[in-house]
Amino acid sequence: MKNKILLFSFLVLVLIFAMKVDAVWMSDDNNSTGGKLEIKTGSEADKDKIQTQNGLQEQDEVSDQAGVNEQNQVQAQQKIQAGSESDDQIQDQNQVKNQGEANKVQTNEQEENKGQNNATVEQRRSQVANAVKEMLQIADRNAGIGQQVKVIAQNQNQNQEKLETSLQKIQSRNGFVKFFIGPNYGEINNAQKILEQNKEQINQLNQIKTELSNEGDAQALMNQVKILEQSNLQIENSLQSEQNGFALLGWMFKLFSR
Repeated sequence: MKNKILLFSFLVLVLIFAMKVDAVWMSDDNNSTGGKLEIKTGSEADKDKIQTQNGLQEQDEVSDQAGVNEQNQVQAQQKIQAGSESDDQIQDQNQVKNQGEANKVQTNEQEENKGQNNATVEQRRSQVANAVKEMLQIADRNAGIGQQVKVIAQNQNQNQEKLETSLQKIQSRNGFVKFFIGPNYGEINNAQKILEQNKEQINQLNQIKTELSNEGDAQALMNQVKILEQSNLQIENSLQSEQNGFALLGWMFKLFSR
């Protein structure tokens, strides 16, 4: 009987110990696996490894693609910026080229106008010189009255040189200076005085023409007078053209030049 009691007590102790061990074991499993124990086979582990590697590879590819995209954006921005700078350079070059061409055209026009003026001056001088030469011949053929023709012819030749010199000084004034103080009023007044002398002498020639007995000489003298009148008219028009336009202080300098 005593042995049975001891055996029963031992079994009870063993059962209690087993229950405590099982409780401890279940508690550890719940803490480590969230209450659920999952055992994976070797193939599943390999599959997880492969998926992990694929995930990492995909992340690397995404990262690489992002780097490529960023690099492409940088290159595209650099191209746009380079293109903009290139366009600006081309625009600047075109502006410089256009400005150079405009200056060249303006210079060519100035040279052309200067050449035309020189040609006009030379033609006018030549016509007056020929007229004076013809008048001197008429004077030699007509004694007495011919002396008056000779004096007038020589004066016309001298006056023509004075007029051309004054006109050249007037036309050579800088446009900037002309805008502020006006044209060269001093030379304009001198030229106008000479033109008045020429008109008085031409009136004298018209009177002498009627006194010539030789009709051929009278007709020749009339032709030369027309040449002198035409030359004076051209110079008068040039003087008037030079006085046209606005000048800030032109009125004051015009007043002082009288």
